[in-house]
Amino acid sequence: MKTKQREVYENSRWIMASYNMNQFFLQWITGPFGMYVFYFYESEIGLSAGLAALAFVLFSIWNSINDPLIGYLMEKFPMPWEKRWGKRFPWIVIASVPWLVSFALIFLVPFKWDPVADKWLIFTWLLLSTCLFDTLFTVWTVAVTSLYPDKFRGLNERRTAAGIGTLIGITGIVSSSVIPPLFIKFGIPDTFRTMAWVLIGIGLIFFLMMLPGVREDEKTRACYRKRLEEQKADLEEGFFKTAKTVLSNRTFIVKIIFFFGYQAAVTMLSASAPYIANFVLDKDPSAISILMGCMLGGALISVPLWIKLSHRVDDNRKMSILAGILMTVTLLPMAFISQFNIFLVVLFFFGIGLGAQWFVDPPAMGDILDDVYVRTGKKQEAVYYGYQAFFIKFGHSFQAATFAVVHRLTGFVEGAKSQADLASKTDDLGKALWGIKIHTALVPAILVAICTILFWRYYNLTPEKIRKNREKMKEMS
Repeated sequence: MKTKQREVYENSRWIMASYNMNQFFLQWITGPFGMYVFYFYESEIGLSAGLAALAFVLFSIWNSINDPLIGYLMEKFPMPWEKRWGKRFPWIVIASVPWLVSFALIFLVPFKWDPVADKWLIFTWLLLSTCLFDTLFTVWTVAVTSLYPDKFRGLNERRTAAGIGTLIGITGIVSSSVIPPLFIKFGIPDTFRTMAWVLIGIGLIFFLMMLPGVREDEKTRACYRKRLEEQKADLEEGFFKTAKTVLSNRTFIVKIIFFFGYQAAVTMLSASAPYIANFVLDKDPSAISILMGCMLGGALISVPLWIKLSHRVDDNRKMSILAGILMTVTLLPMAFISQFNIFLVVLFFFGIGLGAQWFVDPPAMGDILDDVYVRTGKKQEAVYYGYQAFFIKFGHSFQAATFAVVHRLTGFVEGAKSQADLASKTDDLGKALWGIKIHTALVPAILVAICTILFWRYYNLTPEKIRKNREKMKEMS
């Protein structure tokens, strides 16, 4: 009887944990960005939902150029520091602190500007500050995510690293959901600035904790040097030729569509949290901490289950489909409830599906990059992660556009400070509250369901094909 040989990991669990502090660092800032920026400009500043949504759409257009372009440039132009400091690590260091500071800039819009008379000044501030935030974020996230498939090479090592990353990332979401509401008060916009500065100060600590894990060891740097020598001809490909190659990869596009559905749904749910707490439940900001904490508690508790199940199933495709189904069936009930305690229960179960989705994404992306390498002989992780980063942030534009349309159709009034204030400004409070539930749960549920069906129908990286790819990679190395 043959015994299964245990895979020897190249990185210690401490290094895995340090690397995955990037998940905490990311969620610590992007969580509050998605949750509060649109709400801040619409309800606290009084900018119309249409103009706020327009800013996010233009922000998305910038993303469509910025994310793939930065990924392409990182691969095309080797930097002089690569031999000593590595290919990804310097970019991570360069972008991190400026990205933190750019988050505060979004909330520094002058309060003396009138939301009607100075609406275009407010709009411009929102657009430019979010574009700066996004550019720095792209440099950082493309560098750190591109490191993953080269740093963690074995299938089981990737799953173990992903499991650790899921635990750390969910802890980051919990923290970024629970702590910021302690510093804000609905109707007092200056408190949102306080929140931003607190997040930046604490974020610097997480940045330092991340450094040992994202620093490339000598083996990884040697791999990059060898690849650069072997692929000099590939670097001559222009941006549009590279884009054509990436976008013609159907498996990658299907995976990205699925990823977009999950990201956009979570973005919409998070951005709806202040509206749910303030207007539907008529609670203060502390309710956001409880709601999001309950959801993410479900995700955190479920991670050991997903780690164990993934090793047993040994099929990232099936795990992804299961995650999509769980997210869909737990989103739908939120559209029909208004009781705080019931919200908590439903959010807990939604968190279980969220934990599965979060856990399975890095290994699934690793499978795709391995498949690209086998079929083309090229390793261009930054290019592919650049396109993935675009789809992540396109979710914010989808969220903003949905909010604007729904609020317009259901009579939500910008500048409303509370449920009572909204009732005095709208002709039908019930209709306005129903609109909030639509963009909280109904639209996200439909979106995830459609993307899951497309993934089930067209994603073709089965365990057998992945094993064949691993064998071919050994021959190619």
